Amino acid sequence: MKPTIYLFIFLVVFKIQAQTVNSEIITLTPNEEKEVLIPAFQNDTIQLTITPYKTKKAKKNTILFYEYPSKLLLKNEEVKTFEHSFTINNKGVYKLVLKNENSKPFDYAIKYVVNSTRKKKPQIGYEVKNDTTYGPEEEQLVDHKYLETETIQNEKYYLNSTSNALLKGGKNRIIVPLNLPSNTKEWYYAFSASREEKDINNTLSTFNLASQLTKFIKEDEDMQGAVSNLSPPPGANICDIYVINDTENAEFFKEKEEFKSSLDGSRENFKSGIVKVADNTKSYLGIRNPDNLYGIHIAIEIIAVVEKIEKVTKSIRTPIITSQKTPYLIE
Repeated sequence: MKPTIYLFIFLVVFKIQAQTVNSEIITLTPNEEKEVLIPAFQNDTIQLTITPYKTKKAKKNTILFYEYPSKLLLKNEEVKTFEHSFTINNKGVYKLVLKNENSKPFDYAIKYVVNSTRKKKPQIGYEVKNDTTYGPEEEQLVDHKYLETETIQNEKYYLNSTSNALLKGGKNRIIVPLNLPSNTKEWYYAFSASREEKDINNTLSTFNLASQLTKFIKEDEDMQGAVSNLSPPPGANICDIYVINDTENAEFFKEKEEFKSSLDGSRENFKSGIVKVADNTKSYLGIRNPDNLYGIHIAIEIIAVVEKIEKVTKSIRTPIITSQKTPYLIE
C-alpha cells in the first residue's frame, strides 16, 4: 500500500511543478563575452551545465553568474566545463556570462533546467526605457517668433444724428474696413466719442495704444490681461460699435437692414475705452450714432498684434535619445 501512496505523492508533486529546459550553442570570438538570461521564481532551482562543443582541445575561460543586473553570485575563472545547481532566494531574472579569453573562437554547449515551485513556467518580459542625453553645442539658424504692433487706423469721424440722417440725407453710421496683416494674433481698438470736436481733436492727439501694447510685448507680459492695465481715453457721449466679419453683413449694416455681428469686440452705448478682439479674420467696424437729436464726433485707433518670424543664430545641443530593453520576471 505504501509504494502506491508514494507514487501518488510523486505524481501530484510532478504535476503541480513546471519545468523549463533550454539548450543552445554559443560561439564566442576571441575576448568576447555573451550573456544568457534565466527567469526564476523564489525557491526555484536552476541547474546549469556548460561544456565545450565539438572540440577535444578545451581551453580555460571565465564563467560568471549574476542576479540581474549586477549582483555577482558566482565566478569561476580558467574552467573548461561547469556544472552547478542554484536555489533561488529572490524571484527575478538571472544572468549567466561567458568570457572567451583565448586567441581563437570557441563554442559552448549550454543547458539550463529551471524546476519551478509554481504551476507555471517563469518567463521574461521586457520594459523599454528611453534615456535622453545631449550632444555638444552647435551654432544653428533657427526661427525666432516675436510679436509686433502695427497701426491699422488712426482717424476721426463725424456722425449725424438719426433725424438728420433720415431727413437731410446725412449719415449716422459708417463702415470701417480692417485690412489686418497676415499672422495677426489679435487686434485692439481705442475709441472716444463726444459732441465737442475740440475734445476729440485733443483725445486723438494723445492716443498711444500702439506704444502701450508694445511695452507689454517687450516686457513679456501676459497679453490676456493687457486691456485691464491699459489707459483708456476720455469720452462724453455714446455710440454703438459692431465687429462684423463679412462683406454681406457690412452692407446690410450700411443700408440699415438687419445684420449679424460678432459679440467679441462689439459694444453698444459706448463712450470710450479699449477693446480687444481675438478674431483675426477679415473684419469691419460698424459705428452708429443712436442719438436722435445730436451729431457726434468720434476718434478711433486700431492696432494689430502680429507674429513675425526671423532667423537667428542659436547655440543648440541636439538631444540623443537611446532606448534600452530591461528584462523583468513576468508574474
